[in-house]
Amino acid sequence: MHIKKTVAIINIDGNGIGEGLRQVLESYGYLVVMYGVGRPQHFIDILAGRMITKFDFMVIECHGDDGDIIMPELAEHIYFPDEPRGNFGVEEIDKYLALADTCIINTGCSTGVEDMAEAFAKNNNIYIAPNDDIAGDSGLVFVVLFFYYLTRGFDIETAHKKASSLDDETNLYVLRK
Repeated sequence: MHIKKTVAIINIDGNGIGEGLRQVLESYGYLVVMYGVGRPQHFIDILAGRMITKFDFMVIECHGDDGDIIMPELAEHIYFPDEPRGNFGVEEIDKYLALADTCIINTGCSTGVEDMAEAFAKNNNIYIAPNDDIAGDSGLVFVVLFFYYLTRGFDIETAHKKASSLDDETNLYVLRK
């Protein structure tokens, strides 16, 4: 019996790329679940494994700034009392990440810097993200190529190497484990 690989697409920035990516991944045969992040607590619940069942891959569709994931900014009265304000950096990932044995791909600019990559790579995770600012469309191209190579039987490291070799932009995607 063929068991489908599962992918969770976490859409933090609402740019619509996630929907196109979902369609491509489903055409490759992946089972895709999409989650929209409207507030920090949603992302905390995902990182902690409280909102979703086990999945093989997680694609975080977001914007990044100096290694941090840019989070939605809410009016002060909308935040829950203990909900973090501001962007998510290494401290928040270290505090909330409980996912294990997952390949996590982040499309946010500079979210592949070393300290952020180490925070996500704990718990036997593989983390792939750009280590500098990147054009948004290059992120989509990288992710589509990465999964394309996986469907052709390449392992994660080889799929990363092939997908990141397209041009200078996709070359910014680094893999840490």
